[in-house]
Amino acid sequence: MCRRTGWIYFAVCVCAFWSLISCTSALPGTGGQSVFPPTSTTPQVVSNGQSQTQVLTEIPLPTAAPDLKEINQLFPFLFPTQTATATAVPTLIPLPSATPKRCATPGQMVTGAIDSTNPYAGSIAYRVYLPPCYGADGRFYPTLYMLPGNIHTDAIWDELGMDETAEAAILNNTMPPFIIVMVSGGWLADNTSGGVGSYEQFFMEELIPAIEKAYCAWPDRSGRALGGMSRGGYWALELAFQYPDQFGSVGGHSASLYDFYAGPEINPQFTGVNNALGDLRIYFDIGENDGYMPNIRRLHEEMSAAGVAHEWVVNAGYHEDAYWRAHTPEYLAWYTAPWSRDRNTYPLCEQ
Repeated sequence: MCRRTGWIYFAVCVCAFWSLISCTSALPGTGGQSVFPPTSTTPQVVSNGQSQTQVLTEIPLPTAAPDLKEINQLFPFLFPTQTATATAVPTLIPLPSATPKRCATPGQMVTGAIDSTNPYAGSIAYRVYLPPCYGADGRFYPTLYMLPGNIHTDAIWDELGMDETAEAAILNNTMPPFIIVMVSGGWLADNTSGGVGSYEQFFMEELIPAIEKAYCAWPDRSGRALGGMSRGGYWALELAFQYPDQFGSVGGHSASLYDFYAGPEINPQFTGVNNALGDLRIYFDIGENDGYMPNIRRLHEEMSAAGVAHEWVVNAGYHEDAYWRAHTPEYLAWYTAPWSRDRNTYPLCEQ
């Protein structure tokens, strides 16, 4: 009859449903509880000994959920059975973490000498630090040229621990892999000031071409840096200020600028202000008790007044090996700052 008359069917369904939810007798599986217990919102007063607070009475929930299976057997039209559709959940497989390769082959120090075409130069010694895994990737390496004082040889920067400092930093990936060329000065560096027939000519026309022919030293200003201590600091500044298109960075460490034979067209005391240096990176440092302070300070002040960008650092100390040894890590960090630590960014070496 309900099938014939929709309204009668609907009324019977509604009556059955409301009879179910208002029933206080226990349905099978409900543990004697009403399926939908009433909720009280009547406040009660409790005392904590000092003040009284109104709280709502908590009505316990049924101890057991109604057995919908049994209810559905009595009233199958209330809860029609639906077929669940399984949804596939993709399994996430973690990718292996990228671990950078560490170079297992240590760096090495090699020595050599150049028999200069200058009859007064003789044979000028050098030593080259090659970084870990040098040559394994077929790349050029940025190169730092370091010059000695007039009482030193090509061994001085090695003795001060420059190669060991570089090695540790490269292996720890705190510095990029790079080459260090440590060169003697000798008679030519101590007795000439610049120009034709001087240490400048030897360095630019003989040393650099020889190094870049024998090793994968990056043959471009972006891959060349130059520095020196004392008299070597003079030469580093003299060379870079004359050839700013050949070097990316230059450092004068306790540079001795007391050359009374160098004219204003050669002496870095003047070329540092008068020459167009472009974006050449420049670094000066000296000990506060160094006797060579006056001239390098004057250069710093005049370059500052002329708007020539440079870094100026004054540390505690004297004009001595202990000072340069203490600051060698700072020098290397400064020189290598523009160079990438990723070897793959370096151009291929065709040697």
